[in-house]
Amino acid sequence: MTSSQAAGLNVAVHGHPNLDTLLLWHPAVASDPDAVGALASRIATRGRLRVVVPTWEDGRDLLRSVRYARDSAVHPPDQLAVVGYGAAGVAALSLAGHQRRLGIGLRRVTCVDGGDVADPISGRRPTAPPERPAAVSTAVDVVATGDGWAEATVASWRAAGWAASLIASDQFTWRV
Repeated sequence: MTSSQAAGLNVAVHGHPNLDTLLLWHPAVASDPDAVGALASRIATRGRLRVVVPTWEDGRDLLRSVRYARDSAVHPPDQLAVVGYGAAGVAALSLAGHQRRLGIGLRRVTCVDGGDVADPISGRRPTAPPERPAAVSTAVDVVATGDGWAEATVASWRAAGWAASLIASDQFTWRV
């Protein structure tokens, strides 16, 4: 693991620098960095990925971490994958929906433990996703929450033309 500073943002990097990059947004990074670091290390080893974990406080930090992950990757920057937990999962979905406007591309986004919470980037509650632009091939995964939110979210992304999948919570193992 290496730590670095990215535009005022503390970032830990796990895995080999030549591997595909996964940006991991986990809210526990501030309260339990060792547990999140262990999780990132397991993901990097098992998935043969470079995992970038920012210590973030707000949506500006999340956007700075996207810039850092893209700029420091050796693979094409539009092959970035983002996994967000809780409100950061909702932010990952929002990032996918607005990637064209932001001038980026994403390979995959995954929302874990999301819900009807405010997106830390926009400050807004999740809305219906925009129609998928023809040039965007981002896959969207949502881990089931047990309250129907994930199912409804996947259905709305599919209706807008996105490749969206519902992942059963017992099939998703990236937990702290």
